[in-house]
Amino acid sequence: MNWGYKILTAFIVFCLAVIGAVIFFMNQKVDVVTDNYYEKELKYQDQINRVNRTRALKDSLAITNTGKELKITYPNVPDKSTSKDFILLYRPSDDKKDVKIPVSADSLKSQVVSIERLDKGYWKLQINWTSSGSEYYHEAAFLVK
Repeated sequence: MNWGYKILTAFIVFCLAVIGAVIFFMNQKVDVVTDNYYEKELKYQDQINRVNRTRALKDSLAITNTGKELKITYPNVPDKSTSKDFILLYRPSDDKKDVKIPVSADSLKSQVVSIERLDKGYWKLQINWTSSGSEYYHEAAFLVK
């Protein structure tokens, strides 16, 4: 085998490796944080205002993880639940496992959310609620063991 065939063989192997890599990477699942990324980016100042209002509250939102449930105690009484008021249990590694729950606080300004059926691992808790016409937002991370 002379040097010409060796160069041709190396070139063909290189081309097949590149084609194989392209096919492999094109078939990989890509999760984005949100489907409407650009739309949410335009409204981000509203989100900043919600976070600042939450930080300015006298009492902070309290979250207690008992292992089987999360107990959320609100610093102010949430208004009657609307579509804007929700708790999102967000799984960063798999968006299909996210759980959205409406905010419904009891007379003690608290709400209990069961986490027994969630997969083990890292989760994020995102809470949007309205009180006295003002919107609030809080985010926290927790582990399900």
